[in-house]
Amino acid sequence: MKKIDSQRRAKGEAGFSLLELIIAMGLTVIVLGVSTALLASAVRVRAREDRRSDAIADVRRALNTMTREISNAGYQLPANRAGNGIVAANSNSTSIRVVTNPDRFSTAPGATPDYASSQDEDVIYRWVDDPASDQSYILRYDVNSTIQRTTVLANRIDSFIIRYYDRRVTYQAGTCQQGINTATVLNSAGAVQAEVPPAQATYVVIATCVQLPAVGTPGSEGYQPPSQTQLISDVQMRNAAATSY
Repeated sequence: MKKIDSQRRAKGEAGFSLLELIIAMGLTVIVLGVSTALLASAVRVRAREDRRSDAIADVRRALNTMTREISNAGYQLPANRAGNGIVAANSNSTSIRVVTNPDRFSTAPGATPDYASSQDEDVIYRWVDDPASDQSYILRYDVNSTIQRTTVLANRIDSFIIRYYDRRVTYQAGTCQQGINTATVLNSAGAVQAEVPPAQATYVVIATCVQLPAVGTPGSEGYQPPSQTQLISDVQMRNAAATSY
């Protein structure tokens, strides 16, 4: 009797059958596959958002720098450079050159009170689009610097436009496509305001766009549609209305 009970216990503790093991392994593979797909999708979404955040942060830093220097253009310019501080020959819809003279009353060694010839007193901002290398960026060029003339302020800029006005305007962004301007620009009376030549500007608007392509295909796991973000900076040229510098 004891021998029979022992055999029954051994049979009951024999473990899983081969079929049960195969089923368990199949379910495990399925669960792992689904988990891996979800993890990969999350990683792709995260990477895309990181690219977007980095690009937008770069543009914001660039616009802050441009806004500060353009707003100070024309300060205490010598007689041979009088004007609003914008060099018209080097300024258009994708480039702007501004001149200022902050050391006009300085007596420090190396100061150039009668000339805008010190570092950071004559600066060019330009949008560079290079389809061959699939790169586009905002470039800052310091005309008077003898050490580091060129600085890339932001890259991955898909469109960039500078517009010039002789008064404050309300700028409602349009399409991001470069060369196609659908923005609505209104003056204080609510009427459409036209641009003026750079030399006559007292108000500058800089509009940029960062675009991200689609990730995956519609309907697939982790698909991300294309997106675009516009950032706009308006600059009041505080010295443009002055009669002398």
